[in-house]
Parts: sequence; structure tokens; C-alpha cells
Amino acid sequence: MYWILATIFIVIALAVPRYRPIGIVGCVLLGAMLTWGVIQRLRAPPDDDRPQVQQRGRPTSPAAALQIIAPNQVQVDGVKMTGGGAPFELRGRIQNKSDALLKSVTLLVTRRDCFEGALDPTGCIVLWQDKHWISIAIPPGDARDFSSSVWMRGAAPGVRGTVKDSFEVVAASGEIPPPASKADQ
Repeated sequence: MYWILATIFIVIALAVPRYRPIGIVGCVLLGAMLTWGVIQRLRAPPDDDRPQVQQRGRPTSPAAALQIIAPNQVQVDGVKMTGGGAPFELRGRIQNKSDALLKSVTLLVTRRDCFEGALDPTGCIVLWQDKHWISIAIPPGDARDFSSSVWMRGAAPGVRGTVKDSFEVVAASGEIPPPASKADQ
């Protein structure tokens, strides 16, 4: 808002000689207000005293601490990728074997084309590979079904033989539940 007023005062000072003193006084007042604002900002208390704004990806309470969960503590079953690629649909079941609330899982999705005459000794060539992040909330020792959209980057390569997909958990994160208070026991 200040820059709009400053523009008006400068135009008045330059364009209308009769109102030039008003334009100059207006610019001086705006400069003083800007200086006062900067001084007040510098004198403000440290960030610790200001109210905190919720940031994306941060726990909502200080009691909830994010924890990295070992990939072997997360099991995926029955994962299938269907569709034509705009997008693919990824479905399956995730089981949480850790002691923390599972909040996200990253899967390494690999699509292979298996055909006679492939140069690789396995008989398959990798068409594409990507990491896919899944947001989910699974309590310790529980399992949940999931469904997620996967967008392939670039043009879909042609398939010569049979498509085989593989899925591997490469990362997981969760929240450590806060310790039970004496009142809860």
C-alpha cells in the first residue's frame, strides 16, 4: 500500500508544480513511516516468543517426533499397477511392523519388458523406474489397503513382450507416540 501512495506523491511532485510541496511532504512522511516500521521489526522479540505457524510435513504437536522407519519394518503385499499411464493406479496392502505410527512409505517402482531376445541375461529390460511416495497412517502392528496414482515421466515406451512390475520399500517415516502420562495410567 505504501508504494501506491509513494507513486501518487511522486507523480504529484513531478507533474503539478502547484502541489509540489504536498508531494514532497507526502514522500518524506512515507519515508519516516517506512523507517519506523524497519526499526520496530528489528526491535521485535526473537522468533521463540512469536506464535508458531503449522508447516507442511511437521508434526502438529511438539510431543510427536518424526522417526525414520527401517524399510524392513514395512511389508507390502499384493501390489499391482494398472492403467494406461495417465495415470497408472497403484493398489496394495501395507503392513506396519514397527513400534511407531507409519505416516509415509516410498516405493521403488520398476517396470520391465520381458521378451525373447532381450540382451539382459534375465530376459527382461527395464522400461522405467521411479520412486513413488505414499502418504498413509497405519498404527503399529496394523495393516491397511492403499490406492495411489502414479504418473510416469516422459513418453510411455512400447512393450515387446510381457510386462513385469516390481515394488520395493526404500524409505518410510512415522511418528513416535508420546509417552503415556501418569493420569492416563
